[in-house]
Amino acid sequence: MQNNTFFGHSQPLPIIVLEAVASTNDYSKQLLANFKPQIDFTAIMAKYQFDGRGQRGTSWLTPAGVNMTASFIYAPPSLSISKQFALTVHSSLAVYDVVEEILQKDIFIKWPNDIMVGKRKIAGILLENKISAQLIKTVIAGIGINVYQQEFPIEIAHKTTSLVLEHPDIDLTILDLVKRIQKRLLYYQTIFEKDRFDALLQLYNNRLFLRGIDSNFIVNGASITGQIQGVGPDGILSVLQGHEIQKYDLKGIIYQL
Repeated sequence: MQNNTFFGHSQPLPIIVLEAVASTNDYSKQLLANFKPQIDFTAIMAKYQFDGRGQRGTSWLTPAGVNMTASFIYAPPSLSISKQFALTVHSSLAVYDVVEEILQKDIFIKWPNDIMVGKRKIAGILLENKISAQLIKTVIAGIGINVYQQEFPIEIAHKTTSLVLEHPDIDLTILDLVKRIQKRLLYYQTIFEKDRFDALLQLYNNRLFLRGIDSNFIVNGASITGQIQGVGPDGILSVLQGHEIQKYDLKGIIYQL
């Protein structure tokens, strides 16, 4: 396993590049255990990640050298676990901005933190936190973006896309993409300042996938139709079903796409 550290010109944000690793999030945990603290938004980037994870315990397999697989380490200032949804908003907005800037298309955030082009997923985020005394001490934001992959397994091909499929003329390196994510994470760290969360949560909701559109979901094994209304500060999704608002956490509802 080889690693190198790069420093950007405008901000001294380290990027550790690994040839291959099981999981950049797991590598980041080892790094924090052995060499803490790290500079905020230090990135661990893998050319090949062979045991990546997603939400709900799913796995994410990607060919070597074609997609961005990276983890970003930082320490939010005095953030209680009751406000941890701010971490989801923070990373989602950063990835949204980078993808939208590259593609110049309609991009959406699928609650809680997938990035969609139309109805196809192009990026996902997995957050893992270290907690002490009811405060979140460190965050590892594992971010995957489909970049140059053009073919996907048949079971997900209809609902997955990549930067190159959406914009065949793109010309950027994966390292450059990691640097762009770092800069947007740095930009949105104002979310941890007093009175900034509400404004950025509104921005997150304005970009929400399927908001206000009749859509199909699965709840308790049954299909239902509803309209997403938004997400609250606690990260709970509000869905209008008939004339009533129902609220769901991540385990309570599944999108049918």
